Amino acid sequence: MNWRAPVIRLALRLTDPEVLREIALIESLERASPDKVRDFQQKRLERLLHHAWRHTDYYRDVLESCGAVRDGKVNLDRFEDIPFLTKDIIRKQGERLWAHQMPDGRRAHMSNSSGTTGEPIRFQQDNVHWAVNIGTRIYQFGVLGKRLGDREMKIWGHEGDLTKGTRGVRARVENFVYNRKFQGAWYLSKERMKEIVDEINLWRPQFLWCFRDGIDAVAKYINSQGLSVHQPGAIVLGGSTVYPFVVKTIEQAFHAPVLSAYGSREVGGVACECLEKMGHHIATNFAVIEAIDVDGRPVMEQDAELAITGLMSYAMPFIRYRLGDRGSLTKRLCACGRTFPLLGSISGRVVEAFVNSRDEQVDPMYFIMLFRTSWDAGALGQFQIVQELDRSLTINLVPEVGFTGTSIGFDYAEITRKIRLVMGEDCVVRFELVKEIPLSASGKFPYIVRRH
Repeated sequence: MNWRAPVIRLALRLTDPEVLREIALIESLERASPDKVRDFQQKRLERLLHHAWRHTDYYRDVLESCGAVRDGKVNLDRFEDIPFLTKDIIRKQGERLWAHQMPDGRRAHMSNSSGTTGEPIRFQQDNVHWAVNIGTRIYQFGVLGKRLGDREMKIWGHEGDLTKGTRGVRARVENFVYNRKFQGAWYLSKERMKEIVDEINLWRPQFLWCFRDGIDAVAKYINSQGLSVHQPGAIVLGGSTVYPFVVKTIEQAFHAPVLSAYGSREVGGVACECLEKMGHHIATNFAVIEAIDVDGRPVMEQDAELAITGLMSYAMPFIRYRLGDRGSLTKRLCACGRTFPLLGSISGRVVEAFVNSRDEQVDPMYFIMLFRTSWDAGALGQFQIVQELDRSLTINLVPEVGFTGTSIGFDYAEITRKIRLVMGEDCVVRFELVKEIPLSASGKFPYIVRRH
């Protein structure tokens, strides 16, 4: 018997009822008509724009100028005329983006981005935004079979994220009630990976919520050692772009479905795959997601930069925020029957997109898939593709123990030919054998690097 679920619901009802209200709201929308889903989203968007116009100095000017709000009246037909929000604007405008007044019950607090693409930004969030974020994630994970109180384990790569959730008496009590444990993955020696595997086998969690690179390394260790590991109901990955070859490695190790959850510190958990794996269901209760081309125009069914509007970001509105990711929106609906719109793909960071000799952007996924299908299985440990300032490419290769540059099954001439098909015949391609590829400052493995 799962005694924890009613205890958790009672605790939320007493301390943070917004979480339960949001879960119920999403459940009421999940199979509604697409028109009803869109209408609800637009109502929240209209309220956000009016709040931003009325209570922030920056958006008072911006929304009036573009015609999205005039004399207190919101015109959603002008939504796409609102200038994009960027990290540079956030740094320059500072407190002009903060709301000087919020609806009753909302309390602001400061937060920081992870700084994956450079210098972190400081921004404000509020308690209702956070509660809606939690409710949205609980719903998304529930779709994957994770019930309140089921055993869960978070394996994450950022030390600060874990320590904040584990320190103090309150955190320990909450973790006991929620039935969750934490494992750090910012340093992974073989001994450390064995400890994680042993803990999974001992704890037998129903659900794993994992940093992509951490669980990928653990999965490779399991596969290489031929270990037997507990099979959870589902494994959800976050922290970085989830590539198909990473999913394959982890599913081979755990014999469990591996899904991707998309979001960021600034806007929260805005999309997640379901077991059908037809795309990421967009949390329309929580966000508006646009895919925009190089001219800043919204597009469908093509890879483009993503812009996100956080519908519950009242302390500091994030409206049409270019957070640096690429992906595509699709008109198709998921076979699961839920009618939320889908992100058809999430292809990586904007800073990872290469530029060829014709000044065209080239999707980094092309290189990822090219390299993962071009060597003998088990021969190559790691790889990295770097576009230098002169637009040449340096391919860093780390062979597995016992293999050399000639024994990994690599046809260098054929790989170069395929690269030049998209990068141009004059693209210089060099291959380097290296002992290791360092992690980035944020603890992520840099498969793609573009020098700027």
